[in-house]
Amino acid sequence: MVKPRTHRLDIYGADIYLATTKGQWRKLARRGIASLDTEAPEAAGLSQFATFHPNDGGLSTPVLVLWVDAAAHKSAGELVDTLAHEASHAAGQLLAHVGHDHRGTDEPHAYLVGWLTRWLWENVGWSEPAST
Repeated sequence: MVKPRTHRLDIYGADIYLATTKGQWRKLARRGIASLDTEAPEAAGLSQFATFHPNDGGLSTPVLVLWVDAAAHKSAGELVDTLAHEASHAAGQLLAHVGHDHRGTDEPHAYLVGWLTRWLWENVGWSEPAST
């Protein structure tokens, strides 16, 4: 099983994790991320801001956990729709974490949505289903 993807967003003081399979999701839930259910979501995508409590007693860290059920998407367009949707939620959660009150039309939010969408696209590991 491929590990969940991760990236440190230093400017926002948080880590982001991406799970695209149920096994990856369970791995994140067992790792010590508070409030994550061990069962993967039924939805095609999910964005959840949480706290990582390391099992070794180290410092707790804010994390953004993203779920994209790669296998549930039948086309690249459908996948991009989910990625942009979840990136928008994730951007709002990150900006709220740092105290930036966004109104949905500001540049920091728009740039962060773009960056997150691209990061998700590059890391989701999706390939188009074979045609029948």
